[in-house]
Amino acid sequence: MKKNPQLAAGIVLEAVFLCLLAAGFFALPHDPFAMDAAQKLRPPSALHLFGTDNLGRDVFSRTLVALRYTLLFSLAPLALSMSAGIAAGLALSASPRIAQQCAMRLLDAVNAIPTALLALVLSAVFAKGSAPLIMTLAVVFFPSFVRIARNEAAKIQSLDYIERARVQGASATRVLFVHILPNCAPALIAAAVIVLTNSIILESVLSYLGLGIQPPVPSLGRMVFDAQAFLSNAAWGAFFPGAAIALLAAGFHYIGEGILRQRAE
Repeated sequence: MKKNPQLAAGIVLEAVFLCLLAAGFFALPHDPFAMDAAQKLRPPSALHLFGTDNLGRDVFSRTLVALRYTLLFSLAPLALSMSAGIAAGLALSASPRIAQQCAMRLLDAVNAIPTALLALVLSAVFAKGSAPLIMTLAVVFFPSFVRIARNEAAKIQSLDYIERARVQGASATRVLFVHILPNCAPALIAAAVIVLTNSIILESVLSYLGLGIQPPVPSLGRMVFDAQAFLSNAAWGAFFPGAAIALLAAGFHYIGEGILRQRAE
């Protein structure tokens, strides 16, 4: 950890968020959905740590609850895209060379489209809601895992211990998932952490634009959108959810970069 300050910083940041999330599950200072006209746009205080929004709701409590949904709707598409992408990438690595070349050119074409633009297009095609949001992000990140799994497996395919496993009668499935996949793990884990960072940012952007998590479920991106009309006299309504997005994404980014640095060394 002393030799890898990026990894240390990321772990510390995410540990703080995990503690806040854990505390929020057991006790919230206020009801995140309760409206109080008498407490509208109150600045941060001992009673309301992050102030209140234009409906008198406690911003701190809503931020803690929104963090849960941000992580949920970032981790769910990561799990889907990673599992499907790894399976497809490993299968592709065992396919004929012509099939691999065609698939890689198709992936190159998809990767040429900016991630945010692809997410916006898919969000416009799918209906609004939780399930479409998960599917949109899963589709966006699927090609990355296919490419990484295929490239890592291709490096390992010709190694001596793989050849020995084949000679000893190991099936193609066993070779892929027992002998090759574990050795692809470091690269896939680093990619997963970086993809999680992008997923958090994209989920927040889509929710900000009204294409992601829908009210009344609190969302960090939606909280920023709702508060932007009151920036001149109540900037805390946008600042604290925005800071939560930035720090949460930065923590995972540092962890991912730290893993890549450790792997390179």
